[in-house]
Amino acid sequence: MSQRDPVLEISVNAMAADHHTFVHRMRETLRRHHMLAGGETVVVAVSGGPDSTALVHGLAAIARELRLILHVAHVDHRLRPDAGLDAAFVAAMSRALGLEHHQAAVDPRTLADHEGLSVEDAARRLRYEILTRVARDVGATVVATGHTLDDQAETVLIRLLRGSGLDGLIGIPPVRRSGETSIIRPLLETTREDVESYLRSIGAGWREDSTNRDLAILRNRIRLVLLPALEGYNPGVRQTLARVADLLRDEAEAIDTLAAARIAETLTGDSETVQVTLERFTRLPAALQRRVLREAVRRVRGNLRAVRFVHIEGARQLVLEGQVGSWMPLPGGVRVTRLAMGAEVAMECTDGAPRLYEVPVPGRVVAVEYGVQLTTEELTQDQLEGGPEAARRDAVVLDAARFGSGLVLRGPQPGDGFAPVGMEGRTKMVADYLRDEKIPRHRRGSIPVLATRDGVVLWIVGMRASEFAQITPATTRAVRVVARPLRA
Repeated sequence: MSQRDPVLEISVNAMAADHHTFVHRMRETLRRHHMLAGGETVVVAVSGGPDSTALVHGLAAIARELRLILHVAHVDHRLRPDAGLDAAFVAAMSRALGLEHHQAAVDPRTLADHEGLSVEDAARRLRYEILTRVARDVGATVVATGHTLDDQAETVLIRLLRGSGLDGLIGIPPVRRSGETSIIRPLLETTREDVESYLRSIGAGWREDSTNRDLAILRNRIRLVLLPALEGYNPGVRQTLARVADLLRDEAEAIDTLAAARIAETLTGDSETVQVTLERFTRLPAALQRRVLREAVRRVRGNLRAVRFVHIEGARQLVLEGQVGSWMPLPGGVRVTRLAMGAEVAMECTDGAPRLYEVPVPGRVVAVEYGVQLTTEELTQDQLEGGPEAARRDAVVLDAARFGSGLVLRGPQPGDGFAPVGMEGRTKMVADYLRDEKIPRHRRGSIPVLATRDGVVLWIVGMRASEFAQITPATTRAVRVVARPLRA
């Protein structure tokens, strides 16, 4: 009778324990967050990395118990030369597990360039579009992703560094609705270390993404540099950050429940245009004002993708302090416009109110978008010979010969520059001037600019004129332009 190897026995027992612990924890996460009731068709997002590989193996282990029908979906982002090897690995694993396999390729770089997104954000959006499409095609109501407790800790830190508010710091939700589909994260309470222990215990390999060590990517710097440093202060910092996300999620849900009635009474309108009632809005605490605006954006756009704290805070300041007609854009084509009795939140319309106004001479133009009324008149020769007018912030006198192409009123545009009066011909970018004048970011887009049709800036209305087109002793025809604010 052969003698047993105690070291080998301990190793086998430890591997079995890893297997049991991983599956047990995943099952508990599924139960605690009501992710599955049993009998569902589930699309499992699998990249080939350790997290998603462990997820599909773990779900396959309990599929019979929960009567699950599993489909594997792999999205090739075409961002790495070895991406084809990932796809081949996932396809082979699916066959070995006897699971239906679906594969698609996307182009996040083109989307990122077109919509001004980071490549990571574009890839994420395309990935979820593919996953929900696969779910629809196979009749699935659930998509499972391999986000772990480590991902949660990293996400909380990323959003903290970016200055996110409460709704950002809740991190990755265990369950999220996307139309008719539920996105679930069964590994959100499992560490990456436990994931890899589980895979070793069942003898499963995985693919390594070489870009995960690229320190140019913020998430990688947090995972490889910041988190290890923080563990010097708190060895359990990952669990702590994940717990903070759970606590803040509970707080956010409580606030939403308690504030629902007050938010509802502050908003009117439909899914195309939502109005914010100023009188009720001003009586709300700042935290609820932000929730009002988030809800308004959600109603007209359907989601809050890419809408950050800074956007909502800018919109809040616009509602409280903006001139009537001033406006600001939000991500995703949303526009917030200050009205006399509040604000309007709507999607941008290609045929909506113009942002550029022709300015007749003589005549008058009321530019609601910019909260200003301009009146123009030609000056007589006697008025010109009477000497220079006193400098005024609400008026300019221009040499008509210098803007023969005509006048327009518009907002600041990228690349706008001018030579402010008094700076001896030195030029300055309009954006830099507005920043130096301490104009809040949320108001800069609605600052009116008087320019020629050819794009030469003549006057940042109500603030500073340009040297261009100033009258001289040789001027024979002059135009006075007077600005008056539109009052709420």
